[in-house]
Amino acid sequence: MTRFQAAGTHLLISATLSAMVICLLLFGWYPLPFFWALGGPMLLALIVGIDVVMGPVMTMILFNPKKSRRALTIDLSLIAIVQISALCYGLYSGYIGRLAFVVFDGQQFQMAEAAEVAGNFLNAAKLPQYQKPRLIGYETAALAIPSDEKTQSDLAFYKAMGVGPHLMPNYYAPLAEAQAQLKQAAIPAQLLQQHAALYAQINMLLRERHLQWQQVAVLPVNVRVATYTAVVDTQSGTLLKVLRADPTTH
Repeated sequence: MTRFQAAGTHLLISATLSAMVICLLLFGWYPLPFFWALGGPMLLALIVGIDVVMGPVMTMILFNPKKSRRALTIDLSLIAIVQISALCYGLYSGYIGRLAFVVFDGQQFQMAEAAEVAGNFLNAAKLPQYQKPRLIGYETAALAIPSDEKTQSDLAFYKAMGVGPHLMPNYYAPLAEAQAQLKQAAIPAQLLQQHAALYAQINMLLRERHLQWQQVAVLPVNVRVATYTAVVDTQSGTLLKVLRADPTTH
């Protein structure tokens, strides 16, 4: 086997594994359009840069059929260790940083990554779907916060520490139970008409789902680096789609 054949075989194996990881990121842990806001491109660059590019290049440089079997085994093992270490790091980073919950806080939707939600809040969640982040995909919720003095005091304490209520599953409730709040906070269709492209996207979505404007609520989604648009079926409490456009700009 020549060095080019070895590098080609290495590239094929690396590309296959990387493709599987990329599918996991895009369709499981970092679904579009949240992929862009959650650091998905950085993870993608790490995986492609080390596993698809650097590994085969190192094989091409180090592989020499004239070397002894022992020397080749050592060289290829070191390359494999570097690649596997990078892949494990990327997978671990992706796992803890994956999107866990998309939460309606009364005004807009907020993201909650798995690493941001403390275990004590998960354990105190009233419903099983909020007691543990899903391995694939995310759960939606609405905040249902009691108005008693102790709860408000606790929230003020955690807010001072930088922990917002959207990171506390013990206050989560299904979106269907927040129908009135969703409708109240919804952006009126008349205002959305000022965003021609976004308005057209929502109209197309409604036609596909056989829904009317009065059956949905359109709200902003805070993704930290930007603002996206959520379209929610208020009857079923289903988050129909998140669009990568800011509905609040004029």
